[in-house]
Amino acid sequence: MKLLFKSIPLFLLVAFCSFSSLWSQNESVESKIKPAFKDYFGLPRASIFLHINKSAYVTGEHLWFKGYLYNRLKNNLLKEPLNLYVSIYDSVGRPIKKELFISKEGLSQGQVLIDSTFEKGTYFLKASTSWISNFREDDSFISQFEVLSGKREIRKFKDKELDIQFLPEGGHLVSEVLGTVGVKVLNKRGYGVQDITGVVYNNGDSITSFKTNRFGLSKFDFLPEKDKIYTAVVQYDKRKSQKSVLPQIQSKGIGMSIRRVSSDRIMILLGTNPATRLEMGNKPYTLLFHRDGLLKHMKVEFPKNGNYISHILDPTSLHPGTNIVTLTDSKGKPLLERLVFNRPVIKRGVLKTSIDFIDRDSVSVIIKMNQNGEGPHFLSASILPEETKAYEHQSNIFSTFLLSPYLKGHVENPKYYFTDVSENKDNNLDLLLLTQGWSRYSWDNIFENPPLIKKGFETGVDIFGKLNFDLRKKQDIMFYPGDGMLPQIIKMKEGSDSFVLENFLLERGDNLKFTIIDANGRFSKPNLYVRIDDGSTLDILHERPLEYLSTKFEYQFNGSSKFNFLLPDNTIALNEVTVEGKKEEEVYVSPFVSKGRLIKVTQKTEGNYPRLLDLIRSSGFNVWEAPNTGYDRIRITSKRPSALSLTPPSPRLYVDDIPYSDFNILIDFPTRRLESYFIDRSGNGEQGAAGGVIRVYTKKGADQDAPGLGRKYVSSDFFVHTVKSGFSPVKEFYVPKYASYNNTSFQNFGTIHWEPNIVIGNKGRTSFKFRNLNVERLKVFIEGIGMDGTIFSLMEKIQINPD
Repeated sequence: MKLLFKSIPLFLLVAFCSFSSLWSQNESVESKIKPAFKDYFGLPRASIFLHINKSAYVTGEHLWFKGYLYNRLKNNLLKEPLNLYVSIYDSVGRPIKKELFISKEGLSQGQVLIDSTFEKGTYFLKASTSWISNFREDDSFISQFEVLSGKREIRKFKDKELDIQFLPEGGHLVSEVLGTVGVKVLNKRGYGVQDITGVVYNNGDSITSFKTNRFGLSKFDFLPEKDKIYTAVVQYDKRKSQKSVLPQIQSKGIGMSIRRVSSDRIMILLGTNPATRLEMGNKPYTLLFHRDGLLKHMKVEFPKNGNYISHILDPTSLHPGTNIVTLTDSKGKPLLERLVFNRPVIKRGVLKTSIDFIDRDSVSVIIKMNQNGEGPHFLSASILPEETKAYEHQSNIFSTFLLSPYLKGHVENPKYYFTDVSENKDNNLDLLLLTQGWSRYSWDNIFENPPLIKKGFETGVDIFGKLNFDLRKKQDIMFYPGDGMLPQIIKMKEGSDSFVLENFLLERGDNLKFTIIDANGRFSKPNLYVRIDDGSTLDILHERPLEYLSTKFEYQFNGSSKFNFLLPDNTIALNEVTVEGKKEEEVYVSPFVSKGRLIKVTQKTEGNYPRLLDLIRSSGFNVWEAPNTGYDRIRITSKRPSALSLTPPSPRLYVDDIPYSDFNILIDFPTRRLESYFIDRSGNGEQGAAGGVIRVYTKKGADQDAPGLGRKYVSSDFFVHTVKSGFSPVKEFYVPKYASYNNTSFQNFGTIHWEPNIVIGNKGRTSFKFRNLNVERLKVFIEGIGMDGTIFSLMEKIQINPD
């Protein structure tokens, strides 16, 4: 029979669906499971995938990456901006480097320099966010890469004994119930062992046999009986054998078997024995189909005189990608669990690449989509020589987003199941899920331990400061965050000697400037302690993927054992010449006003408008002067009425780009002290400047003791802190200086191009260019995702000169 689901929205962030109303509701689902799912999965779970341009590098190259952050509940990019922490660890998990990048609209990019701190060997890259740390299940992205140096020796391993596991489907073998048993055969390094044969015995009688696939996986069906002991004898290494005992047979319980009956149908078979059936009576059971808080469910009722019940489902009945299938009793207690992958309804994008044109300096490649989709679609591409051995990544964007978040432990080469998909690969994927057992989500945690949000969607770094002096009354700390950013007054709490400034996008190497400003606008250098917190933590990488690259190939660089893959840096050192002269004072330029829009103050200006207030009045503002009548002794307003208030608004005042909350500094301020000014009655588009904006800049070398601001400020007035733990600047890709583009070393490990920002719009095509290195045969590796959730992963070969 075909079962159809009807979608029923229930919570704001967690979408639940149920079967057609022909199936009555199970009270335990409504009262226990749905509330638990709301608490445990109500906050979005995000997966991270980094498309890394290669998996093998030499000192002097960059590891380039494009980051994709995925909202698994909505099946699209995570919109919230986030700090993305990218860390490098050595082969035993010790931290080597930590970098900070920003993710916006679910996209990020950056690079890590493979410098002299990297010795040859295996390294791991981890990408994470502070948001991920809120959950028990760590969804950080981990990938492995190698740093090369001359000849690589392959370590030889001898497997003295195999790790053989027998894993009943659903979790149990029940007496007199036809069951399926998954088989996993691993060597001591954790790799599956192919073509291992085994025979299952009972009292010396052969019952069935099995043979492992390329990942050491297999399965067999049999009808177990209680009080009988079943053994399996595995043959390996020609003459060696290993004997194992199968899991214990339960006298009572329910067995579950899920299998594909066609390319677009799966069958779920539940069975029990007469003793269990008698105890069950009419108690309802429920099958749950869930992931990430999405839930579909159906009531299960065994026939009155039957021990088996089966259902056949089509792809639309299940969630896209991985489904966790759980059988629960009438009280909502999970009894059996099995993972199933639903491929037909996945949004899989199809791309085709071709050469657009070739000239002496560049090559242009066209990328076309073979289907319609709501754009834009965001892609990244790594272009390497056809004979490359430097792209051995074990995961791709499909396996990272749709499979890995639901599995426990290491999965060997998950990318295999999403490359050149075939019926055989579908069968192997189902075999993988059968032998995985229950999902990584603990039901005890779902029911009892919902996540506690300790960190939000953090963006930027925090600045902590401590004053090593007493700040007097009418003094403030002025802070300059960096180039292109306006200065600001730090609001100090009364009696406090410290401050915190949150969420600043500061790059490594930025200089933060702090000064003391008094009531007259004079500056002096403060004595401060400043610390930057970028939110990263010093950790050890405990769970590392298996080392796979070192066993894939053996290589020898051209020429000799001497490593000469990259050319040395041939920078010419020039003799140092010192030119003495007067040091020009620093001038801070507002991002809102270019120098070309500033009006120069001349002798004519000074003659016509002796005071700055005269100049402001002539520019179309109302100016009132009332000395000794209160705190606000100067009042300035716009002559244009406000639509929101009966009181005309006042303009914003800046003196040398320092904002002032009142106009008292303008008392007795002569125009001759000005070098230039900018006055705009409309506000120049600045926030909070509906009443206009007044910016004035004082002359260099003015008398320091004169009333008012009186001079340009110099570097000696500032405490400067250089940022060391901020964001890493994102660089533009460049081709390293290789010794040759024709030798075997470059063909195996060189880089031709890296294109991180490919966008395909609604027209379904785009192109990009790269430098022509006269390499005729290329491989293009593309990963990406569209705004509509369509996922792309492609490897294509391109011939530059097909003729």
